[in-house]
Amino acid sequence: MTRMSRVIKAFGIAMLLGLSATNGFAKDALDLQVQSKGKSHDFLFGMSFEGLNGVAVGDHGLLLSTADSGNSWRRLESPASQSALLSIVRSNGRCLAGGQQGAIFRSDDCIKWESVKAVTDARILGIHSNSKGEAYAVGGFGTVLRSLDWGKSWQSVVVDWKGLLGTDAEPHLYAVQVADDGSVTLTGEFELVLRLGSGGRWEVLHKGERSLFGLFVGQKGRMFAVGQEGLILRSNDAGKTWAEVNSGTKSVLTDVWASNNGASVIAVGVRTVLLSRDGGAAFVADKSQMAHSQIHSSVVGIEGQKDGLVVVIGGASGSILRAKF
Repeated sequence: MTRMSRVIKAFGIAMLLGLSATNGFAKDALDLQVQSKGKSHDFLFGMSFEGLNGVAVGDHGLLLSTADSGNSWRRLESPASQSALLSIVRSNGRCLAGGQQGAIFRSDDCIKWESVKAVTDARILGIHSNSKGEAYAVGGFGTVLRSLDWGKSWQSVVVDWKGLLGTDAEPHLYAVQVADDGSVTLTGEFELVLRLGSGGRWEVLHKGERSLFGLFVGQKGRMFAVGQEGLILRSNDAGKTWAEVNSGTKSVLTDVWASNNGASVIAVGVRTVLLSRDGGAAFVADKSQMAHSQIHSSVVGIEGQKDGLVVVIGGASGSILRAKF
């Protein structure tokens, strides 16, 4: 795999490589239902929810919105024309999206969007904002950007990659999370999990050989990261220590989500949906046709619903799937 191929998110990599589906399906399965579907060439790269309200982005400027926990979706006028939108976040009713050639877009209501002056030409593969408007965007060739005004303006963050990694490599970065205290966690190539604390110094929490594409930072120090070759990493102490969990698959995993109490965890990827009901200690593959017949790029859980925990999954053909967990 070349470095340039990794710039495209895991699902793009998987499509190029033709990686195999998960085998050995266990008994557990979600009753996944198609809530929205685009054209065959559409692909949803990212999704973000805040309560019942959610947004999803994808190829050709695809931009979707829901106000009923993913039951119904409507297509919005996109600010990206025909360019791909690769990442999205919704926070305090505001939205930020990143895409190709360093493009970043913002919205104060997640309906009407405006473009922001680009400060890089690297793809923006991950974007996140805390409730105070501090936002980070990450992408190709070690790109890290920061905003303190809800994405109105951005500055490049200089990272001493040689000092951190001991090489001149500038790893592609795929996911980022910003906590309300301003601490930042990001993932990327070389199994990197990095943390930027209040002291302004980057700390390597984990590194290895594979790429990590999905990141979840939860409550009480619970964290998950997923990536190539079915890799699942779990931490219960805010990233101080990590354990690799046996996923039972070699398929690329693109995203992961866990419930507030940490009991329910779901990871998705190339023709793969993995379920855990014991806090991520063990996973089983969803055996349903819907789960293993297409590529899944993103997953979000919505808690507090009348019918319990609801899972929403986005991916190939611009499809959005929904099920009780």
